[in-house]
Amino acid sequence: MKKLIQGLVLVLLLGCAVQVKAQQTKVQYYYYPSSNVYYNPQTNEYWYKDTTTTSWVTVKTLPANVTVSDNDKQVVYYNGTDPWKNNTADQKKYKVKRGGKKIKQKND
Repeated sequence: MKKLIQGLVLVLLLGCAVQVKAQQTKVQYYYYPSSNVYYNPQTNEYWYKDTTTTSWVTVKTLPANVTVSDNDKQVVYYNGTDPWKNNTADQKKYKVKRGGKKIKQKND
């Protein structure tokens, strides 16, 4: 009986360890600085900040007034499903001039 309980505890601990590792896995996103948009290529979802509500919105198709260009794409990694939570740092790292072109940072 003691070995059975130890075995069950071991299985539960291994299950928890796998779940924690899965939660810590970084997900690759594309960030488009000139549009301030994130895209998850695995789920085909975009995140953009709705100017009317000033909140982040998740969509499969961007509205007509929000456009992205592959020339503007930056690869970013985030642990989780809300990459926009790093938006302040991403905006600073991929700073954009008024003409829509990225300003090269010293550490790039």
